[in-house]
Amino acid sequence: MAQIKTIGNNGQISLGKEFAGQNVLIDNSEYGVWTIKIGTFIPHNEQWLLEKDNATKLDEALDWASKNQPASTDLTELENSLSSHFNSNNDNA
Repeated sequence: MAQIKTIGNNGQISLGKEFAGQNVLIDNSEYGVWTIKIGTFIPHNEQWLLEKDNATKLDEALDWASKNQPASTDLTELENSLSSHFNSNNDNA
């Protein structure tokens, strides 16, 4: 259903309270012509998660994590191990 709206002095129009807080895609196909679509949009830096190979790997990782509880870690032992590893690598440089 077409509606006539007036663009306010601040450049805004109201789409109605039922659309408050929703994300919209606005396509400006030519001057004065807009197509507005409600939708869920994925930020650019998260789109890789939906690529088929990555989505499969992520599902596998989440499945593994749900079946394997984290083990406790002795942080002092870890620090000593890392220190000796990096110190021995620096000796070879």
